[in-house]
Amino acid sequence: MLPNEIALNLINEYIVKFKNKQDFENNSLENLKEELINKLINNNMLIKTEDGTYTMISEDSQEMMHSKIGALREGVEKFVIPSNLENEELPKILDLCSGMGYNSIASLRYNKNCKIDMVEYSKETLFLSLCLDIPFKEHEIIKEVIENHLMSDENNNNNNTKNKNINIYEGDARQILIDLKKSNKKYNIVFHDGFSPQRDSVLYTVDFLKNIYELMEDGGILLSYSSSIPFRSGLIEAGFIISEGEAIGRKRGITIAYKNPKKIRSSNDSLENKKLKRISEIDERVIALSTVGAPYRDPNFNLCHEEIIKNREIERNNLKENLLKKGIYYSTRQIKLGKIPEIYLEIQKENLNSTEIIKKMRNMLQ
Repeated sequence: MLPNEIALNLINEYIVKFKNKQDFENNSLENLKEELINKLINNNMLIKTEDGTYTMISEDSQEMMHSKIGALREGVEKFVIPSNLENEELPKILDLCSGMGYNSIASLRYNKNCKIDMVEYSKETLFLSLCLDIPFKEHEIIKEVIENHLMSDENNNNNNTKNKNINIYEGDARQILIDLKKSNKKYNIVFHDGFSPQRDSVLYTVDFLKNIYELMEDGGILLSYSSSIPFRSGLIEAGFIISEGEAIGRKRGITIAYKNPKKIRSSNDSLENKKLKRISEIDERVIALSTVGAPYRDPNFNLCHEEIIKNREIERNNLKENLLKKGIYYSTRQIKLGKIPEIYLEIQKENLNSTEIIKKMRNMLQ
């Protein structure tokens, strides 16, 4: 899923003008940016959030790129602070679906030593960052990187910026991750900030998450605002240990996932003996025992959202038939209410993290 098509077409017109900026005075360029912002606002394509920063509406008018609490606030409270980035000696960040750069800007605000690879499909969204006034001085750093990227003749180019700590990769994140693996990139922090999996599941599949896992260092952390059941199920299948952060602007907490969390991530943050916050007991049971826990799949990285959803429904139906044959099928309602054999509920009383509990309950279904 992309931002609103009409908005993208409008922004594209201004990108062309921007690339011909030699024809303009500096103040004319600023007027050009202001003109674009006003047009987007007046046509309800660019929305002001509660913290004063802006977000865009998507192809689906029911979903914006950020929640109403604030685009910049989301970056700080849902990604930067929970990642403990401020105490990381050398943060190596993979910023997926970086959009207008809010998460990267917030990262630099909290730790100037960040090395960041920004991945974004839409050059129009990147360009919009050049036209906005985001109230962190680190925005100037990101704007310089974006401008150098957009003025380059090469697509997906990350070598034409003076700042070698920040790179931009433009295109399909699925292919970009494959390329990053080939170049032996490694990250200790991943921001997963795509559109919701209910409307665009492409970047929430087991297969995509496995590629992220392989790109991460031991002790690395992945953060996502999404608490989707199939997404969390996919994280577990991909190898992650899942946990939950605070609910910020939503009813459910953010998802925090670790690769081998007993490893030490930094001198100030050992996860050796850290007690990971479990997700809700209801969600643990649903992921482990319900067909709702079937994850999204895209083994060849070529499926669209509708195809992924259709295949998942087939998998759910097959799983239901298999459980019915074994006489161990429980409806999602039964599972949520805990009206299942006591043996499953006893597992949830053990001193285990959510991933361990879910795997143990799933083994009971084999």
